[in-house]
Amino acid sequence: MIALIRSYCRQVVISSAMVALFTGCASAPVVEIPTKPEEKPAFTGLKIEQGPTSLGCEPRRQPVTILVLHHTAGSLPSSLKTLQGMDPKHRVGVHYVVTDEAKPRVIRMVPEDQAAFHAGKSNWGQLEALNQHSIGIEIINYDGNVYPYSDAQADIIFALCAEIIRRHDIKPWNVVAHSDIAIGRKIDPGSKFPWAKLAKLGIGAAPLPDELKERIARGNLATPAFFRRLLTDYGYAVGPDDAGLKLAVEAFQRHFRPAKIDGIIDVECTAILECLVRRYQSPAYRSVPLRP
Repeated sequence: MIALIRSYCRQVVISSAMVALFTGCASAPVVEIPTKPEEKPAFTGLKIEQGPTSLGCEPRRQPVTILVLHHTAGSLPSSLKTLQGMDPKHRVGVHYVVTDEAKPRVIRMVPEDQAAFHAGKSNWGQLEALNQHSIGIEIINYDGNVYPYSDAQADIIFALCAEIIRRHDIKPWNVVAHSDIAIGRKIDPGSKFPWAKLAKLGIGAAPLPDELKERIARGNLATPAFFRRLLTDYGYAVGPDDAGLKLAVEAFQRHFRPAKIDGIIDVECTAILECLVRRYQSPAYRSVPLRP
């Protein structure tokens, strides 16, 4: 797949006359994502088409630390219409849209120096109201819990995410689903999203395979209180009661164990979450046993 992406990226050569700087939420010509000369030109040439102007944005006041993936739950025309943010009661926007065509395109609706209204009420780690802290990508799919994403979509999502992550130095655990940051409110991009496939290519977080096998073999099962602690330490905002914990477990499963989404804490979920916390979070977890 990497070869395909490199081939795709090499096909696009855009003259400097077509490159424009984006300010506010105004429209502009087709551009390439810029790469500074001193930076590694891993994915230069990724073609970005400027879409319709979106009112669903505001000036960015916080650095970008989070990348959020969504599905649109609608067709390309209806999604582009909604994401223009013209409805004052539902003023939404997003930075990029990935189409579902045979040859998917990337359409920019809000420049990255603006905060798009894509996350809504949201929490991750110590942050809330994540629009100011994030880049949002909407992918055309009617329901990512039902309909798979095409290989061609996965390819272009990989290329786009890789560029955004590289330029903003976004950490693996901060590449999240909308369902991760809006527990119980959102279920996108869904259980069919190719998280594991992308993680193998360096996009997002995943447990180390050997450690995961070892932990599953041990058969340890976290108590609800301890699993809640692990979820919180990884980044999830867990509700205070049993119902809130179940919803958080479902969100975690939708991202990291999509084969079975039931909100029940089991040995496999325990092992996956312990591995993720050890690999990506506080150094304290590297020196003390992760058992209640």
